[in-house]
Amino acid sequence: MSTVRPFIDTHVHFWDHNVEGLHWPWLEPGFSHRKNTDMATLDAPLFTAPEFLAEADGANVGGVVHIQAIDGVEDYAVETAWLQGMSDRLGEPRAMVASCKVHEPDAVAVLARHGRYKRCVGVRDISTSKRLDAEAAAPALSDIAARGWSFEARRHHDDFAIFEEIAVRWPNLTLVMSQGCLPLERTDDERRAWTEAAKRLAPHPNIVCKISAVAGASDPNWTIESIRPWILGCVEVFGADRCMFGTNWPRGRLFGSYADLVAAYREIIGKLGESDQDDLMYRTATRVYDITL
Repeated sequence: MSTVRPFIDTHVHFWDHNVEGLHWPWLEPGFSHRKNTDMATLDAPLFTAPEFLAEADGANVGGVVHIQAIDGVEDYAVETAWLQGMSDRLGEPRAMVASCKVHEPDAVAVLARHGRYKRCVGVRDISTSKRLDAEAAAPALSDIAARGWSFEARRHHDDFAIFEEIAVRWPNLTLVMSQGCLPLERTDDERRAWTEAAKRLAPHPNIVCKISAVAGASDPNWTIESIRPWILGCVEVFGADRCMFGTNWPRGRLFGSYADLVAAYREIIGKLGESDQDDLMYRTATRVYDITL
């Protein structure tokens, strides 16, 4: 048995262009989001669990959490059904965070369709970077909380007050800060602003910080030293037991190899206590996503 602690990758995207009813707009030429461009160069007929595991070989990946990757489709649950079949056959993904637009009138019905699949343990709403209204989303958020699922959202740090509102109103809802809600500009001033805003979230134990896309388009020529303060800053604010790592794969491939990124994570946290390292590499993820190693 390996002496290297396992890694639960909490942010991975799969696709298969042969699956009817699904659409991955971020793989199309000309798509851009935040600072992410050229993602069409990642496209291939498919990228699923076997392709991912081959690329991640040697990183001691103990499980994969698939994060919704489709948009602009008639039924978001088609992705969930497809992934459940993959998991049944191959054992991965271990957990799925499905798509749901929580402000939409049919959000609760969408959640019910996702709920038919046992590996679905949460939802992400990619529209929350532009809109997140607790009152409008209340039926969906109440349903997510009742299911014991996580809710993954993104806001600029100037708008973290809405996270506080949700954390207080739904104390049993695990709110995951997507990609750590890290700022586009990775400057010292922006890190200080993010830190001050994040400290106001720290008293709410149901808020979890996902450290992912830290080595990405906002830091395309990243080094261990350039991403170290961002990673350790997240841990300092929220504690290791409320932080977890993801790779944003395969988008992260545009900026380096899988092995190098996971090795960087391990090196950066290497001076933390053993328990903290366990939390960051796998234990927080197993709790949030109901994964058994």
